[in-house]
Amino acid sequence: MNSFNEPTITYGTGRFVVDIPAAMSFAGGYHLRNRKIEEVVWRDTDTEKAAEQAWKKRLTEIEAMPPPQGVEKALIETIDFSDIQKWCRAVFYYGDPLDTELPGIPLKGYLDILCHTGRTDLWITSYGKSSAKDFMYSKSTDIARAYRAPEKRFDRAEVIDGRDAFYLRYGAVDLPFEYKESVDIVFRKHPLDKQLVLTINTRVVDKVNPVGMLEGLAVALAANIAPGVEVEKIRTRKRTVAGLVGEEMILKATERGKTMLNFQWYYPGQVNDSLHPRMLLIMDANSDALEDKIDLWDAILDSLRPAGR
Repeated sequence: MNSFNEPTITYGTGRFVVDIPAAMSFAGGYHLRNRKIEEVVWRDTDTEKAAEQAWKKRLTEIEAMPPPQGVEKALIETIDFSDIQKWCRAVFYYGDPLDTELPGIPLKGYLDILCHTGRTDLWITSYGKSSAKDFMYSKSTDIARAYRAPEKRFDRAEVIDGRDAFYLRYGAVDLPFEYKESVDIVFRKHPLDKQLVLTINTRVVDKVNPVGMLEGLAVALAANIAPGVEVEKIRTRKRTVAGLVGEEMILKATERGKTMLNFQWYYPGQVNDSLHPRMLLIMDANSDALEDKIDLWDAILDSLRPAGR
């Protein structure tokens, strides 16, 4: 980013981190061990009061939910896990009013947990068979116990060498890979282009796609699957990013007089390996300032690195 002379923010992308221009806005989500995890930064000075109010609001919403047929109410139970962080509250409930209990197939149970650490808190949400309640509690509270929040608001948790952790926007969950984790985050707008969108997707896979991105592009162009679209290849090559040997392409596409740039880098991943997930970075932008946008793309890719190893 030095060539742009602009500040950056380091974001967690699971088992990796990346530097993104501070001017770009963030959106997206993280999934760890089949649970959605989301951080909340309290703007109020009294963070405990803010967390309490948010929790009461969530309970009120659940209590107002229509239950499945044959069930008296949606809310099943609430539990206070006082030994986790500053405080940690859990609610188990039926979240689908159309769910029907069938022979041998219990209703789905939903679990929400709010883990209060101070300035930055963690929401954990999951669902599964209601009969597997204890398992759901165990896996979710493991995440709550392992969550490491930053010390200051809008800061980020330190990347610790030698520690296997799953990094979020601000904090980290100090747990090794077990199963099913993914990152889907989006960054929008840059001084170069208000329409610019950068997407980062990582996912641990149980099988690897044998067809590479560049091979797929060649097939698509040969088959002319998008008639009326003129495609110019600006860069197509193998490219190693964060130690992963992937494929890169930069295209200029023109349709009905409008020209757009598309940047992609793809790594297919290795089976059940969190250190080698399937990884896809895509940047879409207007066609002006091409060289500057290539420099921005290169800087972002060069900044992507493994965390803690």
